[in-house]
Formats: sequence, structure tokens, C-alpha cells
Amino acid sequence: MPLDRGKERVVVLVDMDCFYVQVEQKANPELKGKPCAVVQYKTWQGGGIVAVSYEARAQGVKRGMRGMEAMRRCPGLQLAQIPEAHGKANLSRYRQASAEVLAVLSRFAVIERASIDEVYADLTAEAGRRLKQPGLLQQAVTLLGSTCVEGFPRDRDRDSRAPPLSALHREEARREGLQAWLDSLPADRDQGSPELLLTAGALMVEEMRAAVEAETGYRCSAGISHNKVLAKLSCGLNKPNRQTLLPMESVDRLFDTLPISTIRNLGGKLGESVSQLLQVHNMGQLRAFSQAQLHTSFGVKTGSWLFDLCRGLDFEPVRPRYFPKSIGCSKNFMGKEALTMCEQVKHWLLQLSTELEERLLQDQQQNGRTARQLAVALRLEEERQSRSFSRCCPLAGPDAQRLAQRAWTLIQACNTAQPPQAAWSPPVIGLSLSARDFLETSVVSARGITDFLTGSSSQSPGAGAAPNPGRVGGAQSPVRGLGPFGAHRAGTITSFFVHAPTNKTCPSPDPVTHTLPAQPSSLSIAPLTFPPPLSPTPPPVPETPPSPAPHPSPSHTPPLGRRDSEHTGPAEMDLPGLSFFKRKALARSPGQPPPDPPLSPSLPTEVLVRCARCGESTLPWQEAEHKDFHFALDLQRSLSTLPPPSPPARTKQKAVDQLRAPGKRARTGSKTLDWYFQKAPP
Repeated sequence: MPLDRGKERVVVLVDMDCFYVQVEQKANPELKGKPCAVVQYKTWQGGGIVAVSYEARAQGVKRGMRGMEAMRRCPGLQLAQIPEAHGKANLSRYRQASAEVLAVLSRFAVIERASIDEVYADLTAEAGRRLKQPGLLQQAVTLLGSTCVEGFPRDRDRDSRAPPLSALHREEARREGLQAWLDSLPADRDQGSPELLLTAGALMVEEMRAAVEAETGYRCSAGISHNKVLAKLSCGLNKPNRQTLLPMESVDRLFDTLPISTIRNLGGKLGESVSQLLQVHNMGQLRAFSQAQLHTSFGVKTGSWLFDLCRGLDFEPVRPRYFPKSIGCSKNFMGKEALTMCEQVKHWLLQLSTELEERLLQDQQQNGRTARQLAVALRLEEERQSRSFSRCCPLAGPDAQRLAQRAWTLIQACNTAQPPQAAWSPPVIGLSLSARDFLETSVVSARGITDFLTGSSSQSPGAGAAPNPGRVGGAQSPVRGLGPFGAHRAGTITSFFVHAPTNKTCPSPDPVTHTLPAQPSSLSIAPLTFPPPLSPTPPPVPETPPSPAPHPSPSHTPPLGRRDSEHTGPAEMDLPGLSFFKRKALARSPGQPPPDPPLSPSLPTEVLVRCARCGESTLPWQEAEHKDFHFALDLQRSLSTLPPPSPPARTKQKAVDQLRAPGKRARTGSKTLDWYFQKAPP
């Protein structure tokens, strides 16, 4: 049966527990089980804390503290420092650890990488298949060993102001809630039930988390629900190393005590405007407003989204994305470190560009993609508040010097200092470079302009690739655009700019169905030569075609498919300025069909193509050129026989004359200004 609106999917968010701390603990096993924190590379007052272990959190250590202040609260705190490169933090080891986790999770489902330590997955299809396995739900109590069900048991309410439970009481409450959830599931194993789908999804997430810990050593938490917002929300309810299942029936009770700022996409300015404009603080209070009221306050799109969201509905899909959408690096300059000189800005642009170049080259090698756009972000310090600017431009390649130069070109207009502009004003307190708009790198051969003019195929040789007509015996023709044995292929642009061959042996182009004479192993192209100067008086044109030439020698064979008159006719036939059509017109008498050309004894007659209009036999690659000749003749004939254009019909003027008033004289000829001052005839 169809599921209720908003309950059709099983969406999961997997979040690593204090990820940076786990990476440092794996690199230094002595830190495991001890209160520790990860600090920035700068050592002023112990450095700024960016990640805290759960042992240190229990003693009051929080993110954003300085290392010295944290050690006063927790004397046994161990501090691990982030590596430094290019004058800023180097996060390479954390990115590598994230790639290891993604490689494990991608085996279970199609994933969407949300951040360095968060991954979304849609398990709807696989959860439906899991429900068909017999005896699956009977083992759920044992298999769901770290699963918490939000809102179960129903008589226990979540109160953020209540003191935290001990580990023993938390485990007892978890088991009690899980059992209450399993008892509420449909007894008939209705595969269309959203509750059963969530349970099957929770079983899969237990396997995914166990595989991550077994193969990488990292622990993670997870949230299982019907959409991204609820999955993100439920993931943080029972950390660490736990997963939380949030059914739709528990959403209203949870939203009644949940601040708006804790909801995904409502933690910024939009959440502040909602709270201030509607005078609400918890998410559940939005249910008191109708959809029309929300449309009036926030527009149709945002109002409809808020109306659904406060009821636990969200329809954003899980988009398959294994790689990050952008690759960037940034640097903040707070206080006295603010950049006030142009040389300082250029220096840090080069440092950021160098790091970006290294990461882009590594990403291109590992993931086979190339960025096409460069984005530069600039944060300036003003009197009361900071201002941010961002500019973007096309990205030609990962070259540090070029990246720095382009970034400087984009932001130098933000400098308001007076000439000669050695200083920078207002001071820069933040710089960021990022590459985005990635495109998969295609394995194609480099193509020059000759390839486009000759129409050569860009398909790389291999299985399924069409044979290259420029290859002879496995060797590539040294001249691009040449057909077999150096003949230009008809139908290409090159064929209209070259002269017809005069003295060249053309064996059969079909090596499969005909027997060819012995050919040299390699192909050599003779250098171009110019004809001797013409005599002032050309020889007279013979009235009758000469007799056929004797059997040609191998060193001098007339071109195939042409009449002997083309080789023994007037001198104009050899002029380099004459086109193919001119040579045809000189070689053929008007109104007379051409005689059959003598064929080369080395070429079978079946290979040639006989024209249906004139009966002339041509080589296959000269057929298109021959058809163009007939088309040109037809076009010239049609233009010469067109009747003269008839004068335009004056039907409109005739109708106007009929409607003219009887007393009005019709215009006769053109009139000058003097005509109007003459007396009218009596």
C-alpha cells in the first residue's frame, strides 16, 4: 500500500565522533582513553582548540578555548597540534582518513559527502529488500546493540535541563525504548509500513558502522529517519558511538522543546529572522501559523518549506556525491596580523595558490576530474563591521603563479588606497581561494587545427575503434588528412585546396576483397614541386582526343578515373590556379558524353564507382568531388535559363485608384515645387 506523505524514504547521516581527535589518537595510540584536544598550529596561549575528546568534554573543555585555559580546567589534558604547510594549517592527514571511511561506506549504498566527517545515504531500496529476509525482526534486539529510538518509551520525555544520566542508566533506558519500539511494529510484517523500513535501515547502519570501525579504527554515530533534516537532528542526540532512530510520530514532541537554531539550514540569518519576525523560539511553535501566513512573511517558496519543516517534512533528495564539490584553502589575519600592504596580499595569494595547485593535481590524479572555475573570497576590516567580497573567473589549469596572478586581478579593485597603492586599505582579515565546477577528464587525443580541417577521427585506437584510413601496414601516415597511400579523402576541406594528382600510382583501397600488389613497408611522401614556367603561346588544342597511351610504366601511371585528355590536353590543364571544375570544362566538349576512361591494369574494375549521369568511373574517394561538379553545372544551367523578373503586380494601387474620389485628378509623373505655383489649365 502507498506510504504516507514524507514517510517513503529511509535516510541516514553518519557522523564521525570527534574526528580530528580520533585521527591523532590513531597516529599516537598513547592518547587513547585520555582527555585530549587538537589545537591549531599557532602556539600563542597554547593554540586554539578545534576538536575535543569526550573525556575532556566531561571536564569542561570546549571548542574555541585556548590551550592554556583548557589545561587549567583539565590538568591532564593532552594537546595534539595540526601540522603546518605554506604558513597555514595542513589538513592532508584528515582528508586521507575521511577518504578511508568513505571507501567503506560506499560499499553499502550510494552516498552524499556532506563534509569531511559527515555522509548522507538513502537506504530505501536496500531496506525494502532486507524486509523480505525471514526471521530478520526476531534478531533485531540482538543486532541493534547500539540503537536508540527517540520518543520510546512514550512515558519518558526529553528535557535538556535535566541532569545527564549515568552510563548504566542510559543503557537501561536505551534497551527499554528499543523493546517498546519493536513491540509497536506491525505483526503482519506489512512491507509498506514506514516503521518497518526504518527498522531495516537501522539494521543496515549497524553493519556499516561496525565495518568502518573494523577496517579503519574510527568510531561514528548515525541518525536514521525519513529525510535529511531529521537524520541530521537525530544523529547528535545520543553521541558518541550510538545511532538514533527518529520515527515521524516522535517529531512533534521533540520539536516542542527544540530551539530553531538547532535545525539544519536554520542556524544562520534565516533562523534569526524567523525567530524575530514571528516571535518564536522553539520549532514546534511554528505549527501555530498557517501556510498563508508564512507565505506572507517569507514568500511562497520559503513559507511552504517552513510549513512542512515544522511538521517534520523535508523532500531534499540524497544526491550521489563521493567527491567534494569544491577544493579550497583559506587564511584568517586577525588583529595585528591584518594585511595592510599590497605585497603582503600578493604573498599570501601565492601561498594559497601553491597549496591549491598541490591539491588540484592530487585530485586530478586520484579522481580523474578537472576544475573549471576559480573563486576568490576577500574579507575586509572596516570601522564597525567586516565586509566580504567574492569574485570568480575561468580556471585554465593548476599553476600556482597563474592562479595567484588571476586572483590578484580579481581583487585589486577592492583596494581604496591612494596611488601609488603600495598600501592596501581597508585591511584584509581573510583570504580564500577555491576551485569548483569540476568536469571529468576525458581520455582523448590532442587535436590540432589540421584535425578539424581534414575531418580526422579523434577516437583513440583500441577495441571498437574504427580503423584509421591514414595508416598503411600499421604505420601512421606522416601527413594528416591523407587517405590510403597518401590520397586525399574526398569530402574534406583539404580536398578543395589541393591539386589533382598527376603522376601517382593508386593501388586498390580495399585490402580485404582484392589482391594488392606488393607495397613498401613504410610510406614516403614526395616533396612538393612546382611546374616549369609556361610558354607565352600555349599549344593549340587538338580537335580529336589523342590515341590511348601505351601501357604505363610503374614510375609514371596516369591518375585513375580520368580521361587521357586531362594529361595530354592544353597547357591550361596543368595551371596551378585552375580548379577541378575548370579542368572538367576544358577537357569535355559541350553536350558530348565523356568516353570511358582507360583503367589501370593494377586496379580491378569493380572497385571504381561509375557515375549514373555521365558514365564516368571514379575512385571511391573522388566520388563526392565528382558529384559536386555535376551540381555546379546544374546550378549554372538553372541560373542561365531563368526568365527575366516580371514587374510587381499593382493590385493594391489599382484598388486605391478605384476608391479615389471622382473629382480628384490622378497623379501623372513627378512634380516639382514650381508646378504647384502654376495656373491650372482651363
